[in-house]
Amino acid sequence: MDYIIENAFSIEDGKKTKVSMLVRGSEIRYYGFKSLNYSILKMDASSFIITPSFVYFAPNIPDLPFDEFKAYFSDYFLKKGCGTIITNFHVTRLKDFDKILVNRRKLLLNSPIDYLLGVTVPATILNPLLIIKCKQAKIPIIFVEITRVSELESIPWGWIKDASFPYNPIFIPYFPSSMKSYRQSLHLRKWNSTLQSEKLSHLSQPLQTDQPLTMEITKKIGLYPKKGILKVGGEISYNLYLQDNELNNGDSIDFNKRVPSISVQKGKFSIVNGKPIFRPGYGDEITIKKTSLFV
Repeated sequence: MDYIIENAFSIEDGKKTKVSMLVRGSEIRYYGFKSLNYSILKMDASSFIITPSFVYFAPNIPDLPFDEFKAYFSDYFLKKGCGTIITNFHVTRLKDFDKILVNRRKLLLNSPIDYLLGVTVPATILNPLLIIKCKQAKIPIIFVEITRVSELESIPWGWIKDASFPYNPIFIPYFPSSMKSYRQSLHLRKWNSTLQSEKLSHLSQPLQTDQPLTMEITKKIGLYPKKGILKVGGEISYNLYLQDNELNNGDSIDFNKRVPSISVQKGKFSIVNGKPIFRPGYGDEITIKKTSLFV
């Protein structure tokens, strides 16, 4: 269906700006500040704030019966305007990699939103064979679970760099939930100095679960410009939030605490009047060809 959303408000750097969006077929044909004069369906969205569908980090998704799975995804992701998740599977022995990956992919077959898989491994088993496994399975993210600084010093980083080329998975630090923040800070200093020295693609901090991921992070991971952005030629995935007294010009808005009035994921409604529409299997696994292209 072709339509125009006009007079919606976009918020960038704390400032509200009116925008219009033209949708034709299966893609966005215009997104910007001009008024559009076309003889097609128009929606006056002057009461709404428009955002792209968000990208969230969703570690440790539980294996649940369908009804509980539906409720879990509706409450934790759809109601937050999330259109893409980054999630993980845990491997402690390299020989278990394929079996655990197959099980994780089966678990996500009913996902209503797109997902990107990463593997979480203890630093002690990070080696070139694991990198090769990730390249073969198209797993672009390696979460490295660190418990001691000495673990980072024993990793054969040079061999890992050689094995990473040309796919270049991105390395992200991951800490046990019981680890104190001051110890995490110590480990992160060593982590960043080491990976910068080796010139390996990495994030300097663990991914957070309580807020949409920033564009800087999606660029490094390789999701940009496919996800988390509204642009010409892009995916029709957006949220509309009804404005209220809190949403004044310059206010800092925590969308994580708000349910969109309307959400559209890949051209189909996922929320109408604040109520989620669960479409089992509508989500696809995302394949990343190369990380850090836009950094």
